[in-house]
Amino acid sequence: MPDEDDLNHKMGSKKLVLIAICLLTVAAVLPAIFHWHAHASAHGIGRSIRIALANLLALSICFVIYRVERRRLNVKNALALVFLIFLLTTLVNFLHKVIVDYGKNHFPTSTNLQWQVRMQDAAINLNPYALPHSYRFLPNSIVRWMEIGGLDFEASRNLYRLYAGLLLFYALFRFAELYTCDLGAVVSMLMTAVIFPVSFVHYAGQLTDPLSHLSFVLCFIFLQTEDFELFLLAMLVGALAKETVLAMAGYYVVFHRKEENYLPKSVIACVTALSVYFGVRLLVLGGHMGYRQISGPAFSHVFENWNLVEWRWLFLLTGGALLPFLLLGWKTTPRHLKQLTFYLLPVLLISSLFFSWLVEVRNFMPLVFVLSVVTGKFLAEQQPVPET
Repeated sequence: MPDEDDLNHKMGSKKLVLIAICLLTVAAVLPAIFHWHAHASAHGIGRSIRIALANLLALSICFVIYRVERRRLNVKNALALVFLIFLLTTLVNFLHKVIVDYGKNHFPTSTNLQWQVRMQDAAINLNPYALPHSYRFLPNSIVRWMEIGGLDFEASRNLYRLYAGLLLFYALFRFAELYTCDLGAVVSMLMTAVIFPVSFVHYAGQLTDPLSHLSFVLCFIFLQTEDFELFLLAMLVGALAKETVLAMAGYYVVFHRKEENYLPKSVIACVTALSVYFGVRLLVLGGHMGYRQISGPAFSHVFENWNLVEWRWLFLLTGGALLPFLLLGWKTTPRHLKQLTFYLLPVLLISSLFFSWLVEVRNFMPLVFVLSVVTGKFLAEQQPVPET
């Protein structure tokens, strides 16, 4: 039996963590709430010092990951894991920059970078004419804090992607560890890194996705560990990056009926999800909200969206790429991973059909994260046939 003092200590520590996350979130969004302007960018040695200090935060994230993993791994394996997370994050972000930031421009009158800067200011000012980007102001606020510190937008954006990427790949590793061994978890990260670049097609580089993807993986983890408070917080904070993650409230209602205190938890999840969803929109719009203000497109968009043939090939290279491994490992795939797959597949497809573009396949990456774990587990379980 666990010691009562230990349980009280853990509960107290958890409350402090929840409070700290809430306070950090409030502090993070202040630039959007008060529409703070970016400061003049530093140059020369001043810029170099700021970049060095910002990179120290990335090193601190790596060090914390090392310290956590060192509790169960030897020094070499813990260092190898941290290096792999750093390497995959750097490679994915490099391809992100090449394909999106310096790649084909999506707008006839501006580069992707110029468009990103405009959307940054529009989101910080909660501009109702820049929907749905104005609803997703948390990532922009984080970047604006770095701009206030004297970094230019491009450097701030790159650092934000670095931080989010490190946390995302580590969260994916921990998610995979719930179902498979270290090797399977590493394979999961590798599969994700291979598919990620495809998701950068038809995308101009808006800031929302790195933090949105992280919130999904955190929700997956806390749902499996039945940590409702952290799940709720990951979902609600993640909604300030992209509202799609609020669909996980529906997942909880459908698939967690056996969890203790299911009914009140379901009510809390749904009510808070709806409150954040509509609350953010009313904050930005200041009143009336019609269909087009939900996420931008009109209803006729649905037919145009579906008839774009290109999305089907791109979907097969992202959301559908790892589905064969689910079929191959069906008997040994945990029920939770199957449920996530068959819930996310229609939810992400329908939300993209009505409120986004199906060719923007970065929206299917949460499904890729789940299937990458299915794939990692399947491949790790394959043993060579002994010679006779």
